[in-house]
Amino acid sequence: MLDGIPAHPMTATPSSTLPPDELAESLFQPQYQPLLRAILDNAAEGLAVADAKGQLLYFNDTARKILGVGLVADAPEVWSDRYGVFLPDTVTLCPSERLPIYRALHGEQSPEEDLFMRNATHPEGRHVHSIARPVRDSKGNILGVTLSLRDTHEQRMAEADQRRTELRFQLLVESAQEGLWTVDVSGHTVYANRYLCQMLGYTVEEMLTKALFDVICPDDIPLMHQYVEDRRQGRSAVLNDFRLVRKDGSVLWTLVSTGPLYDETGKYIGAMAMITDISQRRQAEEQVRQLNAELERRIAERTAQLEFSNRELEAFAYSVAHDLRAPLRSISNFTLALSEDCADKLDATGQDYLQRIRASSQRMAELIDGILALSRVNRTEFVETDVNLSGISRSISEQLQRWQPERTVRFQLQDGLVDRGDSQLLRLVLENLMGNAWKFTREKPVAEIQFGTLPETGSGRVYFVRDNGAGFDMEYQRKLFGVFQRLHTQQEFEGNGVGLATVQRIIRRHGGRVWGEGRVGQGATFFFTLHEPAAPAAPPVASAAGGH
Repeated sequence: MLDGIPAHPMTATPSSTLPPDELAESLFQPQYQPLLRAILDNAAEGLAVADAKGQLLYFNDTARKILGVGLVADAPEVWSDRYGVFLPDTVTLCPSERLPIYRALHGEQSPEEDLFMRNATHPEGRHVHSIARPVRDSKGNILGVTLSLRDTHEQRMAEADQRRTELRFQLLVESAQEGLWTVDVSGHTVYANRYLCQMLGYTVEEMLTKALFDVICPDDIPLMHQYVEDRRQGRSAVLNDFRLVRKDGSVLWTLVSTGPLYDETGKYIGAMAMITDISQRRQAEEQVRQLNAELERRIAERTAQLEFSNRELEAFAYSVAHDLRAPLRSISNFTLALSEDCADKLDATGQDYLQRIRASSQRMAELIDGILALSRVNRTEFVETDVNLSGISRSISEQLQRWQPERTVRFQLQDGLVDRGDSQLLRLVLENLMGNAWKFTREKPVAEIQFGTLPETGSGRVYFVRDNGAGFDMEYQRKLFGVFQRLHTQQEFEGNGVGLATVQRIIRRHGGRVWGEGRVGQGATFFFTLHEPAAPAAPPVASAAGGH
């Protein structure tokens, strides 16, 4: 028999000859008790039986494993203490009268409870779900109780882990300094974190009553319809400068990153968006735009003023130069007439004075020509083309040689130098630089004049004109490009001090820079660049400048 359960007195009958009801009844014959016990002992749930007085009659193997203690003869009032039964909080001992088996003995129908078992067998404890049912006779009297136990420890631990994960996720979402918003397929709000609600001025409860199009700027609603369709098609998107409407009606500029949501079957159930408030960035951008507009306005005004001033100065220089020509011509003509008509009345001193007056008037005329040439540099229309600088330098060298064929000059002119610029102005640059080299090498028995480029580096192409002539003292380098600034006397070398100033203006119009290096008696080298994106503060060291 089962522990404490008597066998049915019916005599065994071959099962194949019994009707179904009698066959079921025959299952309780003594010969089937091993089968019943094996069934009960191998049940997935723990099973226990107690009589009407609370005497425990049977535990199956699963129940013993769950409880950790087998059958005991203790009264129901001490079961909690005897088996180590606690409430789910794991610290409060469960009152025996709360145990389902105790409550079923007192007539409660199918009481159940989540419990925690901790005893010597289970020192770390196990979560258990317990259900008890009273067993009654035909008159309703309680004959005993059956108890089923299910080990829920792994399930409870998994649920606890899930709750912790959900709590961490909730804390993360709620503490994020970004708005988080999910909507269902119809566009109604499913979830909105507090930061989004604060951004829009709603409470969480109010936000849950809002639909997608309730908080979108009306002008952007047609665009949002397309975005919604994109989400249905499974496409994510980033919406920059997207406008939402706050509760008070003001516009909130946002950056929205949005994507579709699916259930476990892959069905589309809505969309999620992460929303960043970019109002401050928009305000800063607007301030920058206003400042740029104001700066451009001021630059335009200042440029117009400078252009007007330059035109006035150029007009003044041109007018003065032209107005000075007439009296200079008169001075020159009358001194010439005086020297011719009154030569017999002037002694040597008078003739010398007349000669000096004529030389000074001619010098003044040369200075006027220099002023006019300098003013024409800025007034000349700039026409940019591909300019063959090698060809221009060769033409200038031939012209200089024809001018003084008796001189011995070796020209070294690099071939294939072509650059963008105004051909007339760049010719003027080379005429001035090569003309200076020709002039300042006239004392050399064999003059050397070179035109070429330095080895190219990342800073771009650097042109140079080099000679082996008189050179100059580097202490006076800053005076090289000043108007009427000369490092040699008129008696040493003729000139009006305008050529290098003209070169500098032309190079600047071409977006470049010009500088010179030299040594007294050892020649000079002048470098220039064209179209530099940003000219450095100081010229690079010209390692190829030789002894200049």
